[in-house]
Order: sequence, then structure tokens, then C-alpha cells
Amino acid sequence: MSSFKVNDMTCGHCEKAIKASLHKASESVRVEIDLATKILKVENLSDDQVVHVLKEIGYDVEKLK
Repeated sequence: MSSFKVNDMTCGHCEKAIKASLHKASESVRVEIDLATKILKVENLSDDQVVHVLKEIGYDVEKLK
């Protein structure tokens, strides 16, 4: 599972938009979001795809090590 920091993810609407967009990219994607820490965890989707999808819908995303 890859982890990303999404600093401009601030509310439930952001969470829903991100999950919906990632599920469009791959139906088998697994997504976990912690709004308090602004951490997004994704499984079954490449890091590049995650970054591309989030940037496409207007979020600034940083891959965590």
C-alpha cells in the first residue's frame, strides 16, 4: 500500500471526490483516507496513476516514503 500526503484534502467532500476518481481509474483499487493527518493510502494502483488522477481533479499530492 502506497502513502501520499494531500495537504488540500480538508473535508468529507474531498474524501468522496478522491475515492470516486480513484475508483474510476481502477475498480479494484483500495483507498484509505485519514483527513486529520491528510494521509491517503492506495493499493492496486500505481503511484504514477494516483498522482495523475489527483492532479487531474485539482489536488496537490506528495508521495511519502
